Amino acid sequence: MSQATLDEEDYIIGANEAEVRRLGLQHALWREAALGAWRRAGLKEGMTVMDLGCGPGYAAFDLAQLVGPEGRVIAVDQSELFLQTLEQGAKARGLDNIETRQAAIEDLVWPEGECDRVWTRWVLCFLPDPDAAIAGIDRALKPGGVFMTQEYVDYRSFRLEPVEPVFDRFVDAVEASWRHFEGDPNVGRRFPAMFRRHGWSVEEMTPEVHAVRPGEALWRWPASWLKEAPARLVELGFLSSGDADAFLDFVRRREGDPDALMMTPMVLTARARKPAD
Repeated sequence: MSQATLDEEDYIIGANEAEVRRLGLQHALWREAALGAWRRAGLKEGMTVMDLGCGPGYAAFDLAQLVGPEGRVIAVDQSELFLQTLEQGAKARGLDNIETRQAAIEDLVWPEGECDRVWTRWVLCFLPDPDAAIAGIDRALKPGGVFMTQEYVDYRSFRLEPVEPVFDRFVDAVEASWRHFEGDPNVGRRFPAMFRRHGWSVEEMTPEVHAVRPGEALWRWPASWLKEAPARLVELGFLSSGDADAFLDFVRRREGDPDALMMTPMVLTARARKPAD
């Protein structure tokens, strides 16, 4: 059993320049889905939006443009590197309506009723107590405010065909690392109960899964991570170096296989509204 621990500003999947680049690609490929979720949530100019677990700021930049100069984005992350990258990116884009706050979510001093909208993507799944985060989001939202999120709901739906045993060993290692650090790779399944406990009304729960082939744009989203994750899992003690090498060879062969098919892990796009006074 791994005895791995993480530094205060680190993440399971890392917080480094390579991850900054990977997150940029990830947002580019999921940007349309995020814009659609925000549009359905009624995001408007002049609103205050919290981007919780903002990373290097790719979503925050879009949110800042959408709420306009009269609006505000509160960008929260525990990584100094990610927030420095965000601040540099905001300056380069001429955005002065993003306020950064460095804090782990469990240590965040939540604003009281300041936010019209709160957004997270692949954040709650890494938290030991996502319900405590929902309680904080409830405090941060104005009456009638909306929480918008995209989180995994069925991680085992992730497949790469034709499959080989090493793929299942890799997914086992990913899930073991998640559980070791008290996360939940299927946290979306808990949303109805968590939202109900805080009196929120559910407005959307839409599953998103994609069947992609080598060379297609969305293939690059999991593939970029699949090439980086084995080394991280070896470092943390969840995957042997032999399996890491075998897995990378498997991924390379699937990328060159005209019959390959990847099913992306199922994501739940969810939206819930805090009661109005």
